[in-house]
Amino acid sequence: MTLHILTMHGWSSQADHWQPWIEAFAAKGWRCRCGERGYGQQPPAMPGWGQEGLRVVVANSMGIHLMDEALLAAAEAVVLLASFGRFVPQGLPGTRLRLQLATMDRYLQRGDVAGLFDRFRVQVAAPLPVDCLPEGLPAATVSADGIQRLRKDLARLGQLQGLPPTFPHQAPVLNVEAAEDHIVHPRARRALRQALPTADHLLLSGSGHALLDEGLIPRVTAWLEQLPGHTAPLR
Repeated sequence: MTLHILTMHGWSSQADHWQPWIEAFAAKGWRCRCGERGYGQQPPAMPGWGQEGLRVVVANSMGIHLMDEALLAAAEAVVLLASFGRFVPQGLPGTRLRLQLATMDRYLQRGDVAGLFDRFRVQVAAPLPVDCLPEGLPAATVSADGIQRLRKDLARLGQLQGLPPTFPHQAPVLNVEAAEDHIVHPRARRALRQALPTADHLLLSGSGHALLDEGLIPRVTAWLEQLPGHTAPLR
């Protein structure tokens, strides 16, 4: 049995984000299809499993919350990349974060997508400089519908209480955490570890939310190769 992988990007990103991963998966003979939220020029899309194989979800940041619930429930393994269950922690850190979300929404209300993305990308890249990031979603491609989706998902971030209700807790999970994440609060990262006590945990020291680590994809593919039921495809 080979792997059938569904990926989902996070807030303000797009399916093109996965191209290096798609190439690495293809080199292993694995099938990969990508969800698209539709912030930019591409329409929203959520491909189904549709093929025989070990069903794996790979989700970046908010991506696990943007997955179709039925597809997520059917997953037989999950990889979480700089992700979270509840995004806004309780207490003073949560109050500050809600204010930041409100500020981001005001940028969107006045149509200043470029200004918002510029500020956001600095935090995504940190502690590295922003010019280390690969090209992201161009602000000029964000339509009025895309702005509404961005706003809807910002509001949803403030309401999340934990992992999605259909999250397959019985499945093997790899939780990849960025030690220097400037987007996901340390309390949210700790809460995710507590919610997934049997998950394998990969902490990338010195890495920020963008997970700019050349060894990440090989380490994730190595974890996928050892999943129960996985066998190398015939060449």
